[in-house]
Amino acid sequence: MAIDGIFCHRLAAELKGAIVGTKIEKINQTGDEELTLRLYGGGNKYNLLLSASRKNARVCLCGEVPPQNPVPTSFCMLLRKHLQNGRITDVFAPEGERIVCIDVESKDELGYPCHRRIYAELMGKYSNLLISDTDKDRVLGALYQTDLTFAARTVMVGLPYEAPPKQDKVLPYGVTEEEFCALCRKAPARECGDFILKTFACFSPLTARETAYRASALGKNVEDADALALYRSFKELLEGDCAPCTVCDEKGEQTAFSFTALTQYGAGFTVEQKESLSVLLCDHFEEKGKKEKHDRHSSDLLRLVSNLKERINKKMGLQKESLKECERKEDYKRKGDAIIAGIYLLKQGMESAMLMDYESGEEIEVALDKRKTPANNAKAYYKKYTKLKNAEVAMTEQLEKTALELEYIESVADAVARAESDSEFDDLRQELERTGYIRGKAKGKAKLKAKPFVYTVDGGYTLKVGKNNLQNDELTSGADKGDIWFHVKNAPGSHAVLFAGGEEPSALAYTQAAQLAAYHSSLSGSPAVAVDYTRVRFVKKPSGAAPGYVIYTHNYTAYVDAVEPKF
Repeated sequence: MAIDGIFCHRLAAELKGAIVGTKIEKINQTGDEELTLRLYGGGNKYNLLLSASRKNARVCLCGEVPPQNPVPTSFCMLLRKHLQNGRITDVFAPEGERIVCIDVESKDELGYPCHRRIYAELMGKYSNLLISDTDKDRVLGALYQTDLTFAARTVMVGLPYEAPPKQDKVLPYGVTEEEFCALCRKAPARECGDFILKTFACFSPLTARETAYRASALGKNVEDADALALYRSFKELLEGDCAPCTVCDEKGEQTAFSFTALTQYGAGFTVEQKESLSVLLCDHFEEKGKKEKHDRHSSDLLRLVSNLKERINKKMGLQKESLKECERKEDYKRKGDAIIAGIYLLKQGMESAMLMDYESGEEIEVALDKRKTPANNAKAYYKKYTKLKNAEVAMTEQLEKTALELEYIESVADAVARAESDSEFDDLRQELERTGYIRGKAKGKAKLKAKPFVYTVDGGYTLKVGKNNLQNDELTSGADKGDIWFHVKNAPGSHAVLFAGGEEPSALAYTQAAQLAAYHSSLSGSPAVAVDYTRVRFVKKPSGAAPGYVIYTHNYTAYVDAVEPKF
């Protein structure tokens, strides 16, 4: 975890310099595991965020107040009772612990001064928020409580606050050079980063690796490394200046953050410095929250679309089996004809007969119902033939409709895979509501939240690219007849319209537009992708067709690489 004991120590020092002496004006519930304290002091207002989320636990000052939950939890009400209008007197982190403590001077129900302490335990899945009476350090309330049977530690109202179990590690602050070297001699075969992590408290795997890297000892055993250089790196990490930073990979996604400058990452990674630890935490977890929300929306819709595709494919398989059964219709007709041609040879009560099939010139065995006359047996075979013939026509139509339905669902799946913002996911959900695949209240004309992609191609012409099928329909139907329409050939993708204003764009403009149409499709990133293009006047939407489905004529095909052009 990036928030280790050293991080908490630095964070507490930073918060102490900012919020000691401020007054707690409001306490708001901003999440199931998250509270925001509105502070005022020295003419300034602050928002202190306390989160015990298993994945996003943190304490930091944030700029904007997150949306408030309409119904506060009982723990939020308890904090309001004990801390409202109180004044923060101290912020500190117990040595060796991933805990930030905030002391508050307040008043009890009778108006007498009292002291309270907030424990913000930032320990991953064991994170918690507690409030205690500092006189006796009795727990007054906790976001998560245990019972007396819990083996590790007891967190219960009325009992003294019990710190998390101690690890069998050395506290790093105050360790001398001699003590450090003595510890090194006890573990000569251990890798340096692992030695720092397993020997000393407060270190995370990230800071342990950074310590070894700065001493040019990463990957080396302790006996092969320079112990003095490792000690200097160790002391620098503990006592050096605070330099908050985040590390992003080639895709721009944050992979790590720390209170100190990270030097262990090589080419392809970028290190961005931050103003403070609070800014670092706000930016990192805001970005992480957006990504988690995106992944949640994306996975929900993809799961829904995947289930729809599975259901449609199953239905298509059954329809193909039924259609294959219809191929037997001619066999029934031949047998009926054979009965009629040889009816003079048949008598009621026969179970089968060898009759001449005049189409092939061969004798065939025809099964008969002995309860029926020869004429009625022929009639039964003709009835089966007629039934299968009609079924074949109906099933062929149904199979075509199912193929179009599958094509539509695949286009939605492609749009979901390429969606990025909340508004795009909302529009896709609205689309599925309007088409009846999920329950919803979408009625009347679509009110889309997202805007299409807008590009300027060679010659100053505007190209717009839809983000979903509803937007594709709006884009194409709203274009002039002389504008130029693009779409990847025989694959799901966005409609792209080049607004030419009655002019003929350059060949480069056509190429750029085709590249963008291919880029915003399921074939993005592929070489030599076929893209059809034609004037909008030749693009028609059949009556009752699914969103985004059109037919077009008078088209040409361009072959381009499906990459976003640089212009």
